[in-house]
Parts: sequence; C-alpha cells; structure tokens
Amino acid sequence: MINFQSIRKTHFDLVCRLIRPEQVISLILADEKETPCQSQLFQAHFRIEKFTCLRSLQLIELADDGQSLLSKLHKVQSLVSLEINIRFDLPLIKTLPSIKTLIINFPSGVQFDIRRSIGSLSLEYVRHLSISYCSLGAFLHFFNEMPQLKSFKTSLLLFKPIEVNIFAYIHQIQITPVDLVSLSLTINAPAQELTNNHFELFLTPFQRLQQLELIIETYLDHEFFNANQWEKLIVEHLPKLMTFNFKFPASFIEREIIDRFRSPFWLNKHWFVAFDSYSQTLFTVPHFASTKTSSSITSVSSDWTTLPLEQHIIFYDRINQLRYELDQSEHSYRYNHVKELIFDDPYMYDNNIADVSKVESLTINTSDWPLDKIVTLIKTAMPCVNYLRLNCTQTSLQDKYFPDISLSQIRRLSLPQFGRYEEKIQFNWSKVFPCVERLTASINSKKQIVFLIDHFKNMISGFFVLDEYHFDKLQELKQMLGGDVVLCIVENKTDLEKDRQVSMQTAEEYAQLVNAKLYHTSAKLNEDSEEHFNDLVA
Repeated sequence: MINFQSIRKTHFDLVCRLIRPEQVISLILADEKETPCQSQLFQAHFRIEKFTCLRSLQLIELADDGQSLLSKLHKVQSLVSLEINIRFDLPLIKTLPSIKTLIINFPSGVQFDIRRSIGSLSLEYVRHLSISYCSLGAFLHFFNEMPQLKSFKTSLLLFKPIEVNIFAYIHQIQITPVDLVSLSLTINAPAQELTNNHFELFLTPFQRLQQLELIIETYLDHEFFNANQWEKLIVEHLPKLMTFNFKFPASFIEREIIDRFRSPFWLNKHWFVAFDSYSQTLFTVPHFASTKTSSSITSVSSDWTTLPLEQHIIFYDRINQLRYELDQSEHSYRYNHVKELIFDDPYMYDNNIADVSKVESLTINTSDWPLDKIVTLIKTAMPCVNYLRLNCTQTSLQDKYFPDISLSQIRRLSLPQFGRYEEKIQFNWSKVFPCVERLTASINSKKQIVFLIDHFKNMISGFFVLDEYHFDKLQELKQMLGGDVVLCIVENKTDLEKDRQVSMQTAEEYAQLVNAKLYHTSAKLNEDSEEHFNDLVA
C-alpha cells in the first residue's frame, strides 16, 4: 500500500524512485494544501495503466477533480475499489473496470446531479456504494442500475412532498436491490411530510437487512418516536436486523417516549437511546453520542436515557473535543480521551475535569494566558500536542524573560493574530517551536513574512493571511511577490443568514469593488478560511 497523503516532497520523490508499479496493490493520491500538484507530479513519473495489480485507488481533492486519471482507469482491469474526494465537481466518467466498491465524497455545500458524471457507467457489479448526497433521481438510478448492491450510504435530499411519496413507493415503481444488507440513510425532506408510514413502505422489502442507520434532518411528528411501532416493523419485516442506529431531531419529548424504549425488545438487543435537550435530538447510544462538548454542558441524565447507569461513562469516553468555558457544570466522570482541547476561559485549568495527556490539538482563545504559561502547561502535562493555535495576542514577549523551554513536538502552528503586532518583534519564536513544519499566520507587512520564514527553518508549508486591519498593505505585498497575491474576503455564518452583520449582497458588492475573491464559510459546519488555500494558489 502506498499512501501519499500529507507526505513531504522529498519523501514523495524518494518513494517514486523506488516504486515498481506492477507490485502496488493500493494507492492514495492527494492534491491537498500540504501536497499541491501531487497528482500531476505522479503522472509525470508513471502511467496509471502500468499498475497492473492495483486493486484500491483513492483520489483526494485532485486539482482537476481527477479527470486526467479517471479517463484512463478503464485500463486498470484489476481495480475493484475506487474512492474520490472531489474538490468542486466530478468529471464525466465514461467507463470504469468492473469495480465492486465506489465511494464519492463531496465538500460541504457542493451540490450537483451526479448522474451527469456517471450516468452512462455500467454499475451492475457494484456491491458497496457510498455517496455524500444524492437527489431522488440519482437515488432511483442507483437502485435500478445496481442489482448486486449490498451496502449503500448516502444523504437523500427530498424537496417536494411528491418526492417523499415516490421514495416510499420506490419498490412499486421500479426494480430495487432488495438483497441489501447494510443501509445508512440521511434524509432531508419538507417539514412534517416524512412519517412512519413512509419508512414502513420503504423498509419492508429489505428482508435481509442486517445494519440500519437513519439520520433525519427535518421536523418530525412525535409518532415517529413511537418505539412500539418501530418494534413491530422490525419483528415483522426485518428479522435479520442486528444493528439499528438512529438520530432524530426533537425539540421536546415526554418521558413516556423514552420509557417505551425500555421494553425487553430494545434492552435485550442493547439498542439504548437517549434524548439530549441541548442538541434537541433523540439518538441511539453509543453510536450517536456526541464526540464534542464544553465544560458548561451537563451530560444526559439517567431519566432521559435507557442506557444502564453503570455505562453512563460512555457519554464521557466518547468525547474527543472539549471546550473549556467560563461557566462550569458539575460532572460525574472525567473526560479521559480528549484529543482536541479549546480554552476560552482564563481560569480554565483550575477545574481539572479532563485528562489532557492525550491531547493532540490545542487552541487558546483567551489573551489572559501568557505564552510562558501555555508553553509550561504543554511541556508538563500535554506530551502529545503537535498542533497549537494561539488565537490571542501576546504582549511584551522578550527572550530574556522567557523560560528556557523548547517544544519540539509542535509541528503545526497557527498564529491568527500575529498581524496585530505593530512594533518590531523581539521574540525568537523558533527557539520555543524549533520543529514547526506547517505555519499559518496573519501578517501586516512583507517584513513579517520574511521574519517568519527566516525563523522557522524546518517550515515546508506557509499560509499567510493579510490582517483585516491592514488591507492597505495589499499593493506592497503584490509588488513583493510579483502580483501572486489574492485578496480573499471570507464571510462567516452563511448558514445563519438572520445573524449576519453584513448581508450577502453587501459582501459581494464590496468584493467586486476591491477586486477580491469572496468565500462563503460556516463555523457551524467547521469550515475555515484555510480550507480555501488550495483554490487561491491553484
């Protein structure tokens, strides 16, 4: 297996010199921001048809969305598994070998009719299909064209009430893969249109189904939460079902609804459920128990879950991202598996509710903590931290007053407020962080770029963002870099239009006025301006 994702350029060149194509069984190529133009370099070394024993291929955000490689894959007859993480669009694929596993992942917010790209493909041998989302038309197409399909995962968008009915009666309309063994379905439909009856009609023919996962992202009538009806459907029509996980939106439910899930049918199968008033969801545990929380949020109480009391530690052990906030709640257990830690509270570490020895990513969002305190904490208590984000200002930093501590473990460093430093920088950042390979920083002048490049000798990737208070320096930077600078305006909260301080129209007009590229992001969807770096340098 050869995995080129996140590989250094020097290592990539070395591996390419040693590769014997006919011996490669699995291959991963990525044109992400850490490995730009990798697929082009790879194709300069090799012809894909030379990989005569290749069985698995994964393409991650290729610059041309994989068109140059996908057009030649029909020559690799040994290929049985193909995974594509597209950047913007999926190119037309006319023919493929007889693959059995097809996975296509779209970035958040990107939507198009996938039939336009793969509608002419022969898919009769596909047994495992996973697609980020599909329209009802694409859903019908896949069911009709894949008679051997055994597992299917997708997010289905139903825009009109009539589409909900077509979904329910799909088995009466056309041929469907009723031998399906595993189904993972996320559905977004018009509010209150989706009912138990629709799902009973859709699921009943899948008599061999063993694994079922349902995520509903629209308002549901309370009858949808009726445990007795789900039990009846499963007993009568899904006799082989071994795993059932669901996540339903529920602004409020009565305790009686939870109690119905305490019957022997649910408990004997260990199909436990819980209601979380904070996220307003009814879900199965532990599968859909949250992996993110804050210190101000209390865990699900025993009244609102069927999980046995002795297993409640699951709600804590599942957490891998923890945010410390000013308001602290009482907690019954300790968070022992935190990988990502976010500090918003200047007094946060006084409340020892988590084991931080496994933390790999640390974000500081408060300027009340001086850098020496942060560095000391990492050195003494966080041996696994390799990514540090200092989203705070650090005043009066001077080498002679700073403790003699070096954090060689930090390989990725983010300084989003570095551009706020107006005075000459007297601090030697590389002494504290000598092994930084990937740096992200805001800047206010070309001098700061030079300063950072000179200091971080091991840096292999740098992402510099002009600080919002210094847009007047844009021309200076363009002259320095020969014009290869793009002004990027990132507008946030695109998912919460009513909460925006600047309307989308105003943002678009301003971007056009100053000749800028405008990007729409959403913190709620974990999008970040850094994700657009590849597009800026493409």
